[in-house]
Amino acid sequence: MRWRRWVWAFALAVGGCGGDARVDLSAADGIRAAARQMELTLREYHDEVARYDTTREDAVIAAFVGRVRADHQDDAAMADHVSGFRSALDTIRKDRDTEYTRRAAASDNVAVLREMARGLERLGIESLALGDEMERYLTNWLDSRRQARTPAVETVTGGGQ
Repeated sequence: MRWRRWVWAFALAVGGCGGDARVDLSAADGIRAAARQMELTLREYHDEVARYDTTREDAVIAAFVGRVRADHQDDAAMADHVSGFRSALDTIRKDRDTEYTRRAAASDNVAVLREMARGLERLGIESLALGDEMERYLTNWLDSRRQARTPAVETVTGGGQ
């Protein structure tokens, strides 16, 4: 959970706590695009590994069948072939588990990127809201000052005589 604090601290530092909404929203868009690209890359990588595993499994099966045909009458050779076959399948299975673990970790990173994008988007929207309120306040304040000054200016310029 400590890493999440660092992620939010980074997001706040990059986006700025009352910074420009455009920067926050642009950063959110950029992070979201990076997450989409990372997700696409993960899917493509997984598909490639799955195709490669299928090819390896086919090769292991074909080799085993060839050895069984050649040595079907030699019990010692058959025991070696079965052991080799199990070992080859175990290697493929371990490689598949490793790929799954890596893909799951990378998918977690995609989720973190999306969470950062949502946070930056919220900051941007809040900045817009604060900016709108500040603009409305300043506009009203300036209008009030202008209205307060207008009669005094007319009096000084002779408009009140």
